[in-house]
Amino acid sequence: MKLSKNFRLEEFVPQGIWANFGKSSIWFIDKRIVDIAQFFRDRYGHEITINDWAFGGHRTGSGLRYWDTAVGAQMSQHKFGRAIDMKWLTYDMNMDVVREDIRQNEAEFMACGLTTVEEGTDTWLHADCRWTGLSQIKFIPLY
Repeated sequence: MKLSKNFRLEEFVPQGIWANFGKSSIWFIDKRIVDIAQFFRDRYGHEITINDWAFGGHRTGSGLRYWDTAVGAQMSQHKFGRAIDMKWLTYDMNMDVVREDIRQNEAEFMACGLTTVEEGTDTWLHADCRWTGLSQIKFIPLY
């Protein structure tokens, strides 16, 4: 099910959720996180991978995560459908450069719904749209 120009619903949910809910899996995804993914895709012009299980890949926990998963923080925004971990698999994207772009162009990123980014990741970028009550993007350490 297509959610935006470049993303399908299956990319935001684990295979088991899709198997149980199909198109109704959309109930568990915050629309802002889809908008954020599309913004990053448009901004950098390169394919972004979130979950790729539907296309024969192995990534399953980079969008929505099950409540009982041991992956990530106990109250991870992934468990609320408000976070994604993005990889630029076909392009050698430096995550420090991406984070610096976010800092330098914060208003543009906030306008698409981005509120929080994780620091300390080299090959992927965690982005989420949690409510922070802040007027700037929150950069948090990994875990």
